[in-house]
Amino acid sequence: MTRLYELCERLVAEMRVWQVGYAILFAAFATFANLFDGGQVLWIAEVYLGLSVLSLLILLPSLRRALFRTWDPLRSRVLLRRPLARTVTRCYLYGLTPFAFMGCLELTADAASAALRFNQSNVTSHVTWVDYAVSVVAGLEEMWRWSCVIAVIALFRVVLRRWWDTPGVRMSGLATALLLSALAFGSGHILEFTHERLQAWYMFSCLGLILAIMAILTGRILLVMVVHSLYDAWVTWLSTQNARVAAAFIIASFVAFLSWLGVALIRRQFGFRAPGAVRVPVSLTEVSTRHLLAFEREREQISRVFHRRVYCSIRHIGTTTVEGAIANDAIDVLVLLRRPVLHREEWHALEQCGYQFCGNAGVKGRLLWVREAEESWPAVHLQIAKSGNRYSRAAIAWTRWLQTQQDVLRRWESHKERWVNQFHRVTLDRYMEGKRTVYAQWSRKKRSQWR
Repeated sequence: MTRLYELCERLVAEMRVWQVGYAILFAAFATFANLFDGGQVLWIAEVYLGLSVLSLLILLPSLRRALFRTWDPLRSRVLLRRPLARTVTRCYLYGLTPFAFMGCLELTADAASAALRFNQSNVTSHVTWVDYAVSVVAGLEEMWRWSCVIAVIALFRVVLRRWWDTPGVRMSGLATALLLSALAFGSGHILEFTHERLQAWYMFSCLGLILAIMAILTGRILLVMVVHSLYDAWVTWLSTQNARVAAAFIIASFVAFLSWLGVALIRRQFGFRAPGAVRVPVSLTEVSTRHLLAFEREREQISRVFHRRVYCSIRHIGTTTVEGAIANDAIDVLVLLRRPVLHREEWHALEQCGYQFCGNAGVKGRLLWVREAEESWPAVHLQIAKSGNRYSRAAIAWTRWLQTQQDVLRRWESHKERWVNQFHRVTLDRYMEGKRTVYAQWSRKKRSQWR
């Protein structure tokens, strides 16, 4: 629930105002183009295709950041030194998952057709290479649907800005946006049928909703775009085969879907679980000299780990640098290296010190190590980054900003208290998810000053 709550805000927070405006324009025009029934007007199709391709440059990077799962084992580098586990995860993500999703789409289409008594098909009787080319381009419809989602969420955000931080309002906004985008996606296919268009609208709306859920589950919109294109090409190819071959491939896709579902049920969630070091409860406390002394203690210990480095700068960052502030009972230590690739002896030395590797925790440009609290000493979040990269400069500037701007510090404290109180003492992984959303929004506004 925490990720969905933050995703609703992140879909807009990751974008600038002009990008949101483009998403609204693209969503409106694409819906009009798909519903236009005024004859063969070539320029409408050309503009629609051009806007779809342009959205790959304008919207896709921000959408990928917004949908990104914080504890993804591949993109968050959790499996950095585990090649076998990384290979198995790649096979699971890019092999079994797409085939299983195609089976899920086929199962949904068959169930909807049976329930609606809908036996029509939008595949031509004489399949040519043009039909396969159209299937490849069909993956761009994902950009149209997510533009509709962004447009609806932006409207909710403006109209309900006083209650926007309420979990129920955000979740309702996200659910409404997904439902309306699915209905828009379904309406874009009704003109492909001469009759029974209402049944076609229902069926394709269900398929659109399934595709949107896939993107949220995996955090990979590009993967869903590929699945969309492959499914269209697959349905087109099956229409040219005899009934026995088509039935065999459909059964194989169902088996793949059941296998994928079995893996998800065994793990009790889709995909991936945060490392154990961040599945601990969050406790907010007032920053005192205990945190400052803990940093001095850690600096001596960490300097011995990296004593062979020509350059190594160790800094205390975050809210715990401000005495009297309200923060999580953990100090943030930033280690700046010229080449942030850990040698084997450094890796083992950190593990002997009690640290657990946690990937990058959804923040590009760093490696995160976490050590849990010990007796009277607070926990330590060790962040290793390249000296001078975007993350290190932003982290240092963010710390200075908190130290000099009292109003910003108070707002940051209120955000932390709200996360803990509204989500009933959330664990550290969910706490970081909330910080990532607000930090991304504020850093985008202040990036020009940090430079």
